[in-house]
Amino acid sequence: MALASKTASLIGLSFQLRSVVPDDAAVVIKLRGQDGVRQKYLNSISEGITEQKAWIAKQNVTENDYYFVIEDRFTKEPVGLIGLYNITDGHAEWGRWIVDSSSLAAVESVNLLMAFGFNDLGLAEIYCQTVVDNAAVVKFHDGYAAKQPLDPALTVSLRGETYQLVEHILTRVSYDATVSAKWDAFCQQIFNRRLAAELGCFEFHHIGIAVRSIKDAAHGYRLLGYQAESSFVDPEQGVNGLFMTAKSQPRIELLENMEGSHVLDSWQKQSVTPYHFAYFVTDVSHALTVMGKLGIRQITPVKQSIYFGAPIVFLLLPNRFMIEIMEKIK
Repeated sequence: MALASKTASLIGLSFQLRSVVPDDAAVVIKLRGQDGVRQKYLNSISEGITEQKAWIAKQNVTENDYYFVIEDRFTKEPVGLIGLYNITDGHAEWGRWIVDSSSLAAVESVNLLMAFGFNDLGLAEIYCQTVVDNAAVVKFHDGYAAKQPLDPALTVSLRGETYQLVEHILTRVSYDATVSAKWDAFCQQIFNRRLAAELGCFEFHHIGIAVRSIKDAAHGYRLLGYQAESSFVDPEQGVNGLFMTAKSQPRIELLENMEGSHVLDSWQKQSVTPYHFAYFVTDVSHALTVMGKLGIRQITPVKQSIYFGAPIVFLLLPNRFMIEIMEKIK
C-alpha cells in the first residue's frame, strides 16, 4: 500500500485533502488547539514545533496511515485535519478530525476520505470511535453510519479522564447505495452557493455551437422550434454569429469562421459541435482569479466583445470542456 506521504491530493468541489507534511506542524497545533470544548475530546499532542515536525515525519513513512490537511479551494487556507489509519484486512478507522468552526468543510472532508478509502484503497468497512459525551459529533455519525451497541470495555483516557466510546461503522455497500449520493448533493449545494457569492453573478447565457454555415445550421434548429434572436460580426474573434432562442430550450449561439479566419477549424472538423457554455459574471478579472483556484484554466486573452460590449474570455475545465465568461453590463 502506498505511503501516506505519496498520496495525491483528494480534490473535491469546495475543499480538498492533501497529505500533512512536517512544514504543517504549526497548522496542526493551531487547528487542534482552537477551543477548549473540542480539545477536550482530542488526544493530546506536543505543542512544540520541533516535536510535531518529528511526529509528522514519522507518520509520513508509516504504511496504512493517512493524515490530511483539509484545504479550502476558494481561499487556499487550511481549515481542518482528518485521517484514515489502522488499516487491516479491508477495515480502517478514521479520525484525527477537526474542522474550523467557521468552515463548511465537515461533510465534504468526510466524503472525500470515504471515497478514498472505499474506491482507492478497496476497503469494505470504515469505522470511527467517538466519546459518547461529544454529542454533536455522535449525532453527525448517527446520520450516515450504523451505531454499534455500547461496549463497556471501549473507553479512552484523555487528560486524566476516562470516557466511554461509541463506535459507528460505514460499509462500502451502504456508502455506495445511499450515503455517497446524499453527500454529493449536499456538497454541490454548498459549492453552488459559494461560487455565486464569490463571483457576485454566475448566470447561464448560451451554448456556443461551431458550424460551417450559419444559414444551413439555423435551418436545422428551426425544425426544433428555434428562431433568430440577433446576429453579429466580430472581427476581433474572427467569427460571424447568430443567437437563436426557443421556448423552454437554452439559447444557442451559432458561430462560423469569417472569411480568411480559421479560429473554428478544429471544431468544424467534427461537424456541428456544441463547444462551449457561456455565463455572465460580475467582474471577469475577479472571476479568473476565483476559477483559477478551482483548476479552471484561462486559454485566451481577455477581449472586448463586439456583441456584448464587454470583456469576455474563454477557459478550460479540468475535463477539457470550454466555457466562456462575459462581464455583465449593469
